[in-house]
Amino acid sequence: MMSIGKACDIFAQIDSEKYEDDEKAMAIYHVLKMPTHNGISKDKMLSVIKWLFERQWDVEEVQADG
Repeated sequence: MMSIGKACDIFAQIDSEKYEDDEKAMAIYHVLKMPTHNGISKDKMLSVIKWLFERQWDVEEVQADG
């Protein structure tokens, strides 16, 4: 079982190659189950969203119209 502290550490280093994808996924799961996310910065949340997005879709940089 992964501790919440370790999960938060991995979550904060989502782009690090020192963790396997399975560890990252488990860390994300534990963070999702936390009752609050006040200690996690918006930048870290966005990094994880980007990491997940890149695994789901093979999309290059998209430019917004406007």
